[in-house]
Amino acid sequence: MKKSLKWGWVFVAFLPVMAWADMNPMEGHRLAVLALDNNAKAYLQLDVAAHAGDPVAMNWLGAYWESAGYPLRARRDYRRAASLGNPTAALNLGYLYSFGHGVRKNPKQAVVWYRRAAKLGSTHALAELGNAYYLGLGVRRSRIQSYRWYWLAARHAHQWQTVLHALSTEIGPAKTARATQAAKSWLNHEALQ
Repeated sequence: MKKSLKWGWVFVAFLPVMAWADMNPMEGHRLAVLALDNNAKAYLQLDVAAHAGDPVAMNWLGAYWESAGYPLRARRDYRRAASLGNPTAALNLGYLYSFGHGVRKNPKQAVVWYRRAAKLGSTHALAELGNAYYLGLGVRRSRIQSYRWYWLAARHAHQWQTVLHALSTEIGPAKTARATQAAKSWLNHEALQ
C-alpha cells in the first residue's frame, strides 16, 4: 500500500507539467529565467511542453540552453520551433549564425534565418535585414534594400523612424520612393501567401 501511494503522489505531482500546452511567450520567458536559476520544476515545464510540440516552449528551451552555455542544444530547439512557425526561434537562429555562437560565423546563413523570421512576422528580423543590407553582411551592400527593410520594421516599431529619416536623406527622394514601393510590393506578396 505504501509503495502505490508513493507512485500516486509522483503521478499527481507531474500531472500539471504534462498538461501544459499552448505556452505564451511571457510564461516561456518566466520559466526559462527560473530554470536558469536552477528551478527544476520550471525546466520540466519547458521541457515537457517542448516535447509535446509547443513551439514557444521549444524556443524558450533553446534560450535556456544558449544562456546555460550549450549553443548546439539551443540550435536544435530553435530549429524545431522555427520549423513549426515560431518567428522568434528563426530570429534566434539568425543571431547564432550572425555572431558565431556555437556555430561557425556565417552572415549569409544569418540572413536566411532573418528572412524566414521576417516572413513569420518578426519586426526585429526586418530591422536585422535592414542592418545586413546597410553594412553588407551576408548580402551585397545596398542602401535601397536597407531602406526597404527598415521601412517595413518602422511600420511596427517607431524606433526605426529615425533610421528611415537618416537613410532617406542619404539616398535621396527618388531612391526612397523606389525602396518604399519595393517594401509595399513585399507586403502585398506576403499577404497573398
